[in-house]
Amino acid sequence: MRKITLIICLIYITSVSAQSVYEVSWEEGISNSAASLTIEVGDTVLWTWADNSVKTVSSLENGSEFFDSGTIDGPRSSFSHTFKALGVTEYHNKNNLGMRGKIKVVKRLSIEEKFVKNLSFYPNPVKNSLTISSLFKVERYQIYNALGSIVLEGKGGGNITKVDMDRLNSGLYFVNVFAENSLQSTLKIAKN
Repeated sequence: MRKITLIICLIYITSVSAQSVYEVSWEEGISNSAASLTIEVGDTVLWTWADNSVKTVSSLENGSEFFDSGTIDGPRSSFSHTFKALGVTEYHNKNNLGMRGKIKVVKRLSIEEKFVKNLSFYPNPVKNSLTISSLFKVERYQIYNALGSIVLEGKGGGNITKVDMDRLNSGLYFVNVFAENSLQSTLKIAKN
């Protein structure tokens, strides 16, 4: 009986302390909101170079943690950091100061809280193409007009999903985003 109890305790401790890895598509033009995450202590952020430009990932002074990738170039290059301290750390690309983000580290979040806090979209208002960024893989989306009718739907593209909204009229829209693990959230956007 003691062995069974010990095994159950070890499985529980392992599952509770398991870290997650979250990817940021680190590319020119990324919005601050897409490069900003709220994660738990022990989680890892993986910045992946999505274009050919030379970049760095460097924490700013007065943050909770220090990290510096050094200069890296080439698509699909990456840098990761595991966060161990509670607090906020802002970071940027030393070669393009417009590329900025913020990592907020908290004790504990439910899966739903992680999804909602880290779901971002840009630009808003949108003219042609909407980008949806999520820690969790987006499976599909539905866009509703102000009357509640579905005007556009499609499959997700992973953690970054591009939506062509060029054919839609100007106005207010609601984007229902469905992600892995039965996660769902609604975004409100304006179309020019």
